[in-house]
Amino acid sequence: MLLFYLSGIYFFIISMLFFLFSLMFMYLKVIIFLEWNVFSFYSVNINMLLYFDWMTFMFMFTVLFISSMIMIYCTEYMSHDNYINRFYYLVYLFIMSMLIMIMSPNMISILIGWDGLGLISYCLVIYYQNYSSFNSGMLTIFLNRIGDVMIIMSISLMFIYGSWNYVNLNHSGIIMLMLVVIASFTKSAQFPFSSWLPMAMAAPTPVSSLVHSSTLVTAGIYLLIRFNYLIYKYDNLLMIIMVIGLLTMLMAGMSANFEYDFKKIIAYSTLSQLGLMMMIYSFKMYELTFFHLIIHAMFKSMMFMCSGVMIHYTQGCQDIRFYSNMKELMPMTSSVMMIGNFSLCGLPFMSGFYSKDQILESMFMGGMNLMIYLFLLLSTGLTVSYSCRLMYYLMSYKMNFYCYMYIKDDFNMNLSMILLMFNSIFIGMGLNWLMFMNIEYIYLNFMEKISILLICLVGVFLGKFNYSSMYFNKFYYFKFFFGKMWFLYSFNLMIIYYLNLGKFWMKIFDKGWSEFYFKNSVNMMLVKIKILDSNLMNNYFMIMMLSMGMMLLLLIFM
Repeated sequence: MLLFYLSGIYFFIISMLFFLFSLMFMYLKVIIFLEWNVFSFYSVNINMLLYFDWMTFMFMFTVLFISSMIMIYCTEYMSHDNYINRFYYLVYLFIMSMLIMIMSPNMISILIGWDGLGLISYCLVIYYQNYSSFNSGMLTIFLNRIGDVMIIMSISLMFIYGSWNYVNLNHSGIIMLMLVVIASFTKSAQFPFSSWLPMAMAAPTPVSSLVHSSTLVTAGIYLLIRFNYLIYKYDNLLMIIMVIGLLTMLMAGMSANFEYDFKKIIAYSTLSQLGLMMMIYSFKMYELTFFHLIIHAMFKSMMFMCSGVMIHYTQGCQDIRFYSNMKELMPMTSSVMMIGNFSLCGLPFMSGFYSKDQILESMFMGGMNLMIYLFLLLSTGLTVSYSCRLMYYLMSYKMNFYCYMYIKDDFNMNLSMILLMFNSIFIGMGLNWLMFMNIEYIYLNFMEKISILLICLVGVFLGKFNYSSMYFNKFYYFKFFFGKMWFLYSFNLMIIYYLNLGKFWMKIFDKGWSEFYFKNSVNMMLVKIKILDSNLMNNYFMIMMLSMGMMLLLLIFM
């Protein structure tokens, strides 16, 4: 436990330092680029590069601040675990991999952090070692491997330019950028690679809080932000990103309204917000994307922590139908959860309001077509709908608990949530002042301005209707279709097909006819005619081959 406390304090101090560096670099407009030679091989120089600007420091502050809160949170949540040292080192390596990826302007060093995230996330998802965890882990690692392959292919294409350092590039081929975009889609769980993100909920809740707020799923968005000046030259590529982001946002919002697993609802919420970030990125507003990324990380990690406290004290129950009356039993945790939900819905003057309102109004100014406009409003309403539905289930007066559940607040876990709660309320306003303190440039008519608030009100009533109406709960076909992520889980059968193909090939070829006809058949034949023992016969064949080689060499040189 001491390791968790010390790491939490250590990460907190460094995160505050990075925040100050970020402000300094932002206002002085300073960028530091470090490069040193690792080794040279003839004309090939292998260099290590680090790139520091205000975005790097701001994102490192976010990762380390959330990590420090999670380390303190783990002192209670993981206190009864038998392998707590293993868990500590895995989380520590996970954070270090993310920091390496953030600091890297070079595709090779990005691959180190990128692959480290994928491998360690697999180890964390299978941490509880049951069938559900193993299946979830396999799905996670295989879908992430698609992104890793795309990064490796982009590295080979980038070799044409003579350097893997993408910061110095002014122009790039669309094929290489397409590979980078697909890699970011897999890591950020965009459609059709979304199915791994809810399955990754098999990991312990502190890991879910870290993974789904500021590390694994945000790595893809961060990579796109770094490639902005190259990708923004291709409008067709931006159209693909916009459509994929909108589909992801819509699918995640619908699925969350029909889901009963507590952690999966918050995971779908993360997926919905990642789709929104992709959309705003496609409108060439990467700084606004980064702004929402930071704010979302703060309140989403806090919401996962709240769910972890409730799951911890309800003996591992994750079905929201067994929750109720939390405001009486866990007043502090329920209050923090409410604040996180308000920030997610974009309630005025919470952190989420400053980013979401600006995002939606900027999109309305962006000249999108009517279909995208309507789907965007629908997705926004669904965000409010599933948030209200979740709060109705948690706060209702029905007593749905099991009799053996001992439910109370916990000081250690609440302490880390309170610090994140202040960020969820104030950091939006603060960052808005720091990043966007300029003349207002958004001009909308009255109906456009009021449509966001109207769709949020419709979402509140829809969430209440979804919770209370028995008629709504009888839409079994809807529940089956949306609960299965538009049958996206069937996409995983492709992975199973390739695994079975490899298994079949191994049995037929490696352990089948080639083994029988080449090695075993010769040995069996020689043993049958009793010329020599099979081991001696192998040595005899080696001597014969060497002799023939020597004879060939003599003939050549003569």
